Amino acid sequence: MRTLLPSLAVGAALALAACADSAPTGPIAGAPDLARREVATPGTGPWAKVVRGETGPGSMYQIFVPTSWNGDVIYFMHGLIPPTRPVALPTGTDWDSFVAVREQFGALGYAIAYSTYSENGLALKDAALRTHQLRGLVASAAQGQPDRSFIVAYSLGTAPALRLIEQFPKQYDGALLACGMVGGTPLELQYAGHVRALFDFYYPGVLPGDAVDVPEGGEMTPALQAAIVSAVLANPTGMLAIASTVQTPIAFVPPSNPLDWGNPASVGYQTAIGTMLQSLVTALGYQLYTWDVVDRTHGHSPFDNSTTTYTLGTPAIPTLAGPLSAAIAASNVGVKRYTSTPDAQNFLERYYVPTGELEIPVITVHNRWDYLVPFFHEAAFAEIVADAGSSSMLLQRTLNLYGHCSNAGFAPAVVQSFLDLAAWVDSGVKPAN
Repeated sequence: MRTLLPSLAVGAALALAACADSAPTGPIAGAPDLARREVATPGTGPWAKVVRGETGPGSMYQIFVPTSWNGDVIYFMHGLIPPTRPVALPTGTDWDSFVAVREQFGALGYAIAYSTYSENGLALKDAALRTHQLRGLVASAAQGQPDRSFIVAYSLGTAPALRLIEQFPKQYDGALLACGMVGGTPLELQYAGHVRALFDFYYPGVLPGDAVDVPEGGEMTPALQAAIVSAVLANPTGMLAIASTVQTPIAFVPPSNPLDWGNPASVGYQTAIGTMLQSLVTALGYQLYTWDVVDRTHGHSPFDNSTTTYTLGTPAIPTLAGPLSAAIAASNVGVKRYTSTPDAQNFLERYYVPTGELEIPVITVHNRWDYLVPFFHEAAFAEIVADAGSSSMLLQRTLNLYGHCSNAGFAPAVVQSFLDLAAWVDSGVKPAN
């Protein structure tokens, strides 16, 4: 199988995505100190005023009030920031490049408010707390109560966003959830755990620790990326088997011409294998933060494959269905098994598995080939919402793009979907997909 990946260019494809992060159980107590804030008047851009301050120990907020304010506010909830990084407000391309989208919303007349969380990592409870606290601060900064309040959330930030709108539906008018972990925290962590467990079976000893016991403070490094690439190049069957397993459908862009599968020199083949490898590295990089999750579950395993039977889904390369099926069958014999505990699962379900009880309009936007938060979250969320009888409040949009909260067409789709959400709230008429 060594010949499956000749001359694969992988250097630039190995960008590890930082993406991310659920919510109070009652009214928020302890309003932030309004005296501890800074007010600035920008010289450029659409903003008349920018207010900056603290919402709690270690957290910071910013509120942007546009020159031509339309009376509405958008509360933005960012995704996962690696737990090894300091808490900081976004600049440039931080927070999945939301800054550029923020400026577009400001030009359209929307006020913007967001907060860091008190800590990075899987700080889902704190994410909802800090965001909900902004409501009183916005009224003070804008010198008036907003007409409408929207939530826009990216990636893991969609989990606490869902908890807020499900718990406080009278305080928010609509939500846009982009590249989101909308199927729930356990679903995402199970995916990452399965990828790691299978990778360790096919490529033993490449990564430190295992699917649960990851060295504290660990994260993806250039050396680990290089080790993964080297291992895959030496034995592509393992990566192809992972991509073909039902439990681990790592994203890749398939060739538009199926005949390219038989031509490893073709652009279609190289793109498919290159995106598959990037998705594998990204999923493993996310899994290396498992030490942060284990800290939050009191040392108990958040991952369980004790009764999992790994099965062949759609073969990554159709002509290799037989060898890939055999490789997956072998994994069921040799893969390391892990067992979670009820308290760990209860924690993950509380922070957060959505109830699906939507009382306000919600639009989701998701790249079909998302390498960090897999597209299967959308089907899981649709089923949860349907079971709750709330499908009339949900519109899901799919972008035929590769990447997580990114790609050239992602930001325009977010802006347009938000405008459609606002029109839906105005008219009560669900927009077309």
